Amino acid sequence: TNNGENRVSVNQRALIDKILSRYSSAHAVYRELLQNSNDANASSAEIYFTTNEGNTVTKAVYRNNGEPFEAEDWSRLQKIAEGNPNPDKVGAFGVGAYSMFSVSEEPTVFSGDQALQFVWKDEQLWTKVVGKNTKDTNWTTFVLPSRDPYQLPNLVEFGQFLCSNMTFTTCLNSCKVFVNKELRVCITKSCVQQPQPVQSKRSSKWFKFDGATKSTSCFTLGKIFESRHKLTVKIGSVE
Repeated sequence: TNNGENRVSVNQRALIDKILSRYSSAHAVYRELLQNSNDANASSAEIYFTTNEGNTVTKAVYRNNGEPFEAEDWSRLQKIAEGNPNPDKVGAFGVGAYSMFSVSEEPTVFSGDQALQFVWKDEQLWTKVVGKNTKDTNWTTFVLPSRDPYQLPNLVEFGQFLCSNMTFTTCLNSCKVFVNKELRVCITKSCVQQPQPVQSKRSSKWFKFDGATKSTSCFTLGKIFESRHKLTVKIGSVE
């Protein structure tokens, strides 16, 4: 105490559980990791599930070949709910990074030549450096030991989920899913029409187009472009 003042304590485990309530949809952690891979200019992502005999996932590993973490990325990763001030990036490890805790109690992140692990001490979350990353330095890797072992996702439904999220990526054009080191799902994305300008109505009750502003408009649209892409999915030996 100091002059009758007391510091407010925070139960970080409870706070993270509150954050996770925003990411209650199935596979939310992979949506966030795909977005962050795209923000890192990754072209490829890979997901590895390790299962036991009952087809229960005991560990998941996600990795992408994007740009390695910089100092500010490592710092942001250790700060709950700070987010990224860069408006051009969707994820960039703000609140969404904590979706990792929906499947893993103590995830570990490898990027460049560095590695960081999250650990719990009572109800408080800590991080610790776990040595230098000496292999696969061209990949940023998230190791996710299962918080509560869960059933392996239906691979057809999981592939559909990944495809729907890759629809919104500009850099990411490949995603592979392995089960016990065996390739089970392969998704490739190719451009079939380069971006073309789209003609839009000049305004509506929701927006004003091309720089026109008015107090009754919710937002202003700039230029709009349309491109077309093809997603090819191979599940097992079936394309």
